[in-house]
Amino acid sequence: MDWSTASPTLAVLLLAAASVAGWLAGPSLLARWRRARVRRQPFPPAWRRVLRERMPAFARLPADVQWRLKKHAQVLLAEVPFIGCGGLVVDDEVRVLVAVQASLLLLGRGDGGFAGLSQVLVYPGAFVVDRTRAQGDGTQREERQVLAGESWQQGQVAILFG
Repeated sequence: MDWSTASPTLAVLLLAAASVAGWLAGPSLLARWRRARVRRQPFPPAWRRVLRERMPAFARLPADVQWRLKKHAQVLLAEVPFIGCGGLVVDDEVRVLVAVQASLLLLGRGDGGFAGLSQVLVYPGAFVVDRTRAQGDGTQREERQVLAGESWQQGQVAILFG
């Protein structure tokens, strides 16, 4: 087809069809594209410094494992907000250390990332939650639990940093 003589209507229709096809392919196609773009970026020198100073065991890992952890961490840091709780200020140091440690879970797995994770809530210490527990006799009892971490179905993960 000679595109120089194609009507503007045909061009608009083709563009619309391509947009619909991209939309139907779903967020996974878009997410894969975004993740690939993030992985192409170099790991920031300031983040390398954090790993060197605060996570000395990282340097003892094989180079290919270090590289994979860094790439997984970059994607996690680009996609998921880290929120400080209990007065904790979440700076890049906290974000990088948590992300690299969390990325250990992805070694040997696909590049799906942390599917469904919407937030990482970071606490400076153990946190207390009130829970209602069903008893064997059908009654319910209120109890307090001290936690160092927890995940919720809404895509949130609460963790202890400190």
